[in-house]
Amino acid sequence: MAQTFQMNIAPHNYYSHLSSYISASLCAVLPNVRIMEIDIDDVPWKDEMVTNPPEIIGGYITIPSGPGWGTEIVEEALRAHPGG
Repeated sequence: MAQTFQMNIAPHNYYSHLSSYISASLCAVLPNVRIMEIDIDDVPWKDEMVTNPPEIIGGYITIPSGPGWGTEIVEEALRAHPGG
């Protein structure tokens, strides 16, 4: 609907790297994305939660080329930090 009415969208993400990849995949296929927000000030063990942490260079996220979302959850890391 936003595209139909020529409105930009801006996905907000303050969750996890998996959520960042999901948002990035959405942004990659939509022509009316203004900005994709992520939270860079997070827990120091955030990268441990996934097998492939996002690469952000110059403010742009690299969309993974692998299957699925481009990363897998590391369940052991999640169990080590219950309640985050």
